[in-house]
Amino acid sequence: MSSRCERSKRVVYSLISDLEAEYGEFEVLEKTWHQPPARCQRLVDQFEDAALGGAGVWLTNDAGDVLLVQNVGDEGWSDPGGSVEVGEPYEDAAIREVREETGIECELTGLREVHVVEHRNTETDEPVAFEAIAIFHGEYVEGEPRPREGEIADVDWFSRPPETVLYEEVRTRPYPGRD
Repeated sequence: MSSRCERSKRVVYSLISDLEAEYGEFEVLEKTWHQPPARCQRLVDQFEDAALGGAGVWLTNDAGDVLLVQNVGDEGWSDPGGSVEVGEPYEDAAIREVREETGIECELTGLREVHVVEHRNTETDEPVAFEAIAIFHGEYVEGEPRPREGEIADVDWFSRPPETVLYEEVRTRPYPGRD
């Protein structure tokens, strides 16, 4: 593993330590994503620019329904979220991404989980970078759901998991509005 990749791993686990100090216990999910070489270079560049990471919100309304989005080009549904900008706290990124993708204002109520993603080169199977994706708990404040044109195909409230999900946690997390 390259020294840059080792540094990215240290950055991720340092972030987790900081988040534990602020939020207490939460689930840490380790994942491996295989990326083509060109994407690997972009990930390395993002890490060097301190812009590698993501945040999302498991957002519920008063009825206990969960707000989910379907990205353009994807069949499955997921929680709203996206990339953290340079210098942006993960909490701010999560709130911003929900607003941008869905038109909904939310309030964060805790930290649900952090995905630790090891990115590997599809050609060499070598790890190139580690990334943290923080998923917060959130509550609806105001707004009407509307998809962000060009990015989000659909947005809706769900009382139970949709038939097709982008990743398994969307299916297995609790849906408070479920009968």
